[in-house]
Amino acid sequence: MAASNESGSCDLLVTGALGQLGRTIMAQAKEQGLHAVGVDIDEMPLDDRSRIQEIVTKHQPRFVMHCGAITNVDGCEKEPLLAYRINGMATAWIAEASAAVDAGMAYVSTDFVFDGSLHGTPYPVDAKINPLSVYGASKRLGEEAVLAHGRDDFYVVRTSWVFGPGGKNFPRAIINRARSGQPLKVVTDQIGRPTMTHDLAEALLDIRRLQPAGGVYHAANEGQCSWHQFAVDTLAAAGLGDIEVGEQTAADLNLPAERPSWSVLDTDKLAKVRGKHLPEYRDALARHVPLDEAAQSETPAASPSATGQLRGKQY
Repeated sequence: MAASNESGSCDLLVTGALGQLGRTIMAQAKEQGLHAVGVDIDEMPLDDRSRIQEIVTKHQPRFVMHCGAITNVDGCEKEPLLAYRINGMATAWIAEASAAVDAGMAYVSTDFVFDGSLHGTPYPVDAKINPLSVYGASKRLGEEAVLAHGRDDFYVVRTSWVFGPGGKNFPRAIINRARSGQPLKVVTDQIGRPTMTHDLAEALLDIRRLQPAGGVYHAANEGQCSWHQFAVDTLAAAGLGDIEVGEQTAADLNLPAERPSWSVLDTDKLAKVRGKHLPEYRDALARHVPLDEAAQSETPAASPSATGQLRGKQY
């Protein structure tokens, strides 16, 4: 999604606009009658501070929704300097540019800033931070950069296990594998809250509209599950509930980056602002499956000029 060629003020500037969350925010903003400009790495490379300043200054947004990131957890472990530059420093530059034009900002962050030690209790927004991975640490660096401005219209919005129609997503991978007859084995010892992009986008746009006190908020669908249970629920939603899903542990996968075994987010603070929680994740799955079937053929192709390291790793 290209940025508008016209200069002048806009209601909303969305980074990572080709990502699954960015696309959804842009669509919902249009439905709400907002003048929204979407940029991705072709228009605003996140490793280019001057370009970030140029784009934000050009469009003079009233609010910036920063969804652009490297979210490949194991990739970040292998390329830590890139992760810190994109997830941390670029966020600082976007916050700097937003403040310079007096724009509000919401930065989409992650449950991976936590270590899982609060097992059994949903993580409140002020819980102790202790990321286990480079990805989590790089996103925390971005959080600190946003919060350091102390602005009442700057927000850190942590979410978890994001999925949505179009492109790569966990439910799609499970359904495709099941339909191809390949065996399924999914992790049982990591518990979190799946979050559908449609519901998350609505919550983010509500923050822009309602303008609550600045700071940290958690946004995720209600309910909690393991990745294994999420896979089971996905197949049920797709009418494939008779297919068996095998079990494995996180240790069995031996992945480069450590994940928190428990990352359930306490979403009550945001629910008080909005007057409601996000829907239960099984409700979200039931809506997601038919939307994703339709969206697969409509998802924008990656630009051939985009770098392989960044493309496809937005929220």
